[in-house]
Amino acid sequence: MRHLSEIGDATAVRRALAAGALLLAFVLTACSKPAAPPPASAQVTSQSSRAAPTEQFLIGVLPLATAADTPAYLGDGIARHLSDALARTPALAIIAPASAFRLRDSAELTPQIGQRLGATHLLRGKLTQRGDRLLLDLDFVRAGDGQSLWHETLDRSAAELPGLAELIAARIAAVLKVSRVALATAPDLPPGGSALAFDALLKGEWAMQRGDPAAQQAALGFFANAIAIDPRWGRPHAMQALVRLRQLALRDAAAGPVEALREQARLDTEAALRLDPSDPLAHRVRALWLGDVALDAVSAEQEIRSGLALQPDDPALLGMLAVRQTGFGQMEAAAATLRQALRRDPLSASMLYQMGYVELALVDYSQAETALRRARDLEPRLPLVHAFLAVALFQQNRTREAIDAARSEPLPLWREYALAMAYWAAGDRANSEAALQALIRDHGRDAPTQIAGIYAQRDDREALFHWLDVARRSGDPGIVEIRYMPFLARYADDPRFKAILRDLDIAGTGASPDK
Repeated sequence: MRHLSEIGDATAVRRALAAGALLLAFVLTACSKPAAPPPASAQVTSQSSRAAPTEQFLIGVLPLATAADTPAYLGDGIARHLSDALARTPALAIIAPASAFRLRDSAELTPQIGQRLGATHLLRGKLTQRGDRLLLDLDFVRAGDGQSLWHETLDRSAAELPGLAELIAARIAAVLKVSRVALATAPDLPPGGSALAFDALLKGEWAMQRGDPAAQQAALGFFANAIAIDPRWGRPHAMQALVRLRQLALRDAAAGPVEALREQARLDTEAALRLDPSDPLAHRVRALWLGDVALDAVSAEQEIRSGLALQPDDPALLGMLAVRQTGFGQMEAAAATLRQALRRDPLSASMLYQMGYVELALVDYSQAETALRRARDLEPRLPLVHAFLAVALFQQNRTREAIDAARSEPLPLWREYALAMAYWAAGDRANSEAALQALIRDHGRDAPTQIAGIYAQRDDREALFHWLDVARRSGDPGIVEIRYMPFLARYADDPRFKAILRDLDIAGTGASPDK
């Protein structure tokens, strides 16, 4: 299953036709309009060495509105880094910016926004830049009734930009009467305190959110500038690695040769960890490189857990852990991890998609449908969602709805895959065969595992193992998913299936969940 929680613009994503369903999820960034959140989910116990914070204070930091002559990247950047600063306060829990930022233009009342995010408190405000002065008008409110607990207008020089988030986080901690340990140097702040380096980082982060190839190249330039100003700073190296991994995932030809990109991403991840091993993002990008480039799933999971030891409620790391748990066949553990991640990132379409996929593997088709519909409502053009929604529907004998869902899938590869299965479930053998042959004709080289899955639904054992052999010999990345893809998993007792798992060195169960 391909992960999608860091997906860029839809046009770029649709070019990534050949990958499996989950291997890519956290390399790309999703940006979309606000939509109804999923219901609150129970948090599971973290497996890391540091306890996750309680949810007595679950804070959503909304993006700062900006005056007409104030750069928008500053408002978003300060809000994003304020979330990071608050997350370093042990007694506080934070809604992921990806979810909070969906509500930037919401006209809803504070209690409604709080309910959509599942937040107990909200911070909102406005930023105005006047020359070298930054004016922040901030309001920290209780979400349940909208009561203001702290309101202040801060007037600071642009040179104080790197310390603004820490200053505001300290004020909020004081209002809530919780202790906060100030760090000498936080991972997202330049060790030398340079406002120019920090400003370059904010510009790079802003460019990344645009998602298009030109913006990604611009982001690399901004991060390189931050490194040039402060070579001791690990965070911009981690961000460079994230961009390059995204370029690899989207097969961006303009980014340069694949091997050079892979090597530079490796060097960036190593530099990020060497310069700041306390940065959870450095562990996240290292895990991405290990899992998606080096194809070392076990080491990738170990790196994820190292990041969670530093920040146990990080939804991106939790989502990545769920992907690895899924890959090792630990479906119940993956579902529990995703519920924890969704508590922090409730409007994540990609996380809901991932939950739907896991529920399919757990044969809970009603819950899978619910999660996938919510993902679709948040991101109507999100790849793969319609395809697997079709599977959830025809498994409930709602074949007409399944065919309609399959037809709405934006990726041709997955549209033909879903249609072949939905038509077969409806007893329409002619249209099913037509969709399968179209898939073989157009994507026989890059979708052999999916083709095998269609033959598995048909109980054509010889054809499915022929295509699994094609997948194994061609290095199809989707083959690592055969233990939980629809219909393929029921052949797990076949000696040929076991031999494939041994050949891929994924026959084990991965790290124990209690490690």
